[in-house]
Amino acid sequence: MVQIVCPECRGAKSSFAITCSDRGCQTGMRACSFCKGEGQVSSEAAERWRTGKALRDARVKRCFTQREEAMRLGISWIELNDIEHGRLSFEQVNTRSL
Repeated sequence: MVQIVCPECRGAKSSFAITCSDRGCQTGMRACSFCKGEGQVSSEAAERWRTGKALRDARVKRCFTQREEAMRLGISWIELNDIEHGRLSFEQVNTRSL
């Protein structure tokens, strides 16, 4: 399987984060949620991410919310969110509903 630099973190593996709780706010590092801190993903995952980003950019340009777009597509907004973030493809969503 071909590995490609993670399109989300661009290979950085982690990013600066601020977390807040009842004990106050703290700074730290968090692993990239897309590559899980590996810095690389499969070519299939990278393609899902690029497709999802293009879909999100087009939706935002049309001024649609995720819920509005999901209703138009006939899927849940949670599934659309996963598609836009590269965690799912349309094919995976269609297979689930069968």
